[in-house]
Amino acid sequence: MNLTDPVHKKVIGIIFIIFSALGLLCLAFYDQFMDVVLGFAQQDADFDPQVIWIFDLISTFLWGIALIFLVPRIIIGIGLINQRKWAEVPALVYGVISLINIPIGTLLGVYCILVFTAKKRAEQDY
Repeated sequence: MNLTDPVHKKVIGIIFIIFSALGLLCLAFYDQFMDVVLGFAQQDADFDPQVIWIFDLISTFLWGIALIFLVPRIIIGIGLINQRKWAEVPALVYGVISLINIPIGTLLGVYCILVFTAKKRAEQDY
């Protein structure tokens, strides 16, 4: 298998975009779900309104993580699909970072490392 083929980089770009979009979608669902849960909890007489700041802090932290990791991966994925050279090094970095996401992220990380560190084959003249 020739890992220097540009189609491998396009596949990684598509996977980056899909996983990042799913992550943002899950985060938006979590945010809306917690708003509904807190809305129901506020109707209870025993609810302490001073606890809401904890959930706001958690939500802010998760959206910050999303801005750091998910949004740049979408941009890098678009760059890989369009065969831009500037997207290769950040894609390798995000591939190494994704190694900790067992099992799918680990497979993606290994695939990224193999593709972005592959050396071009020397063509043989016959």
